[in-house]
Amino acid sequence: MQIRPWEFGVKQAPAREWSEGMGSLIAVAMFAGGVAGGLYLASLYFNNIWGMLVAWVFAMGMGLFDMAHLSKPTRAWRIAFRAGSSWISRGFIFVLLFIGAAGLQLLIHVLSGAAAGSPNAAEVFFRVVAGILAFGVAIYSGFVVGYVNGIKFWNSALIPILVVLGGVAAGSAVLLAAGSVAGDGLGSMLVFARGALVIYAIAIFVQLWVATYSSPSARDSAMLLLKGDMAALFWLMIVLVGLVVPLILEFVGSGSTAVLAISCVLVLAGNLTFRYALIRAGRYNALI
Repeated sequence: MQIRPWEFGVKQAPAREWSEGMGSLIAVAMFAGGVAGGLYLASLYFNNIWGMLVAWVFAMGMGLFDMAHLSKPTRAWRIAFRAGSSWISRGFIFVLLFIGAAGLQLLIHVLSGAAAGSPNAAEVFFRVVAGILAFGVAIYSGFVVGYVNGIKFWNSALIPILVVLGGVAAGSAVLLAAGSVAGDGLGSMLVFARGALVIYAIAIFVQLWVATYSSPSARDSAMLLLKGDMAALFWLMIVLVGLVVPLILEFVGSGSTAVLAISCVLVLAGNLTFRYALIRAGRYNALI
């Protein structure tokens, strides 16, 4: 959708600063943060230390992609001083604190030799702290876009919930693939991963359905995904590759490490694509 400069405010305009060039790194950072938070929470539930480690790596990746998006990365530290009024600032703090708390928890685990036993009191403390921060890391990007009043497709209370559910679905797929290698409690992990994927799929279509009853710009954004220029990307990559095929693989290949690894890759690809599509489909309201 091409908007000439003098048409801005008269026609709906795409959020190019969020979805083109270096701005597209926002979607990658959102994806990495969602997976980091969702994977760490799922790993806490299943007491899987390898999942916690991978979640920490994803959180580091989120920080790097956020930094790469900034025009002047050396001034990024200033973001932390606007926590009272900015979700970007709060998210920056969440990510930094999570990296620190989860890193300390993993270090204590290694030094205490707790691999074969229960975590000690210090590790439990940092697990609790990191778990709280992981939820903040998973949800904050939803609040970042949800507070953009000019783009009604994003300006929804469902967006933060959708972002968290996507992170949990992707994180549980990663955990399932890692668990299949180690042979750790696959039965309960499979049930969890399947349920997370189904709930995430429902949340996507609920968000699109609600958007069609919102403002004209939100409806146009939803239609852009469902049957517009981005429909092929939505139905092929997000629905088929990212939801339907992985769910089938988790049922028919539940005992195969290779099949569960492929399912994990597909879920991650679909999750990343949806973050990008969500950003790309956003349209600023026409002022006139």
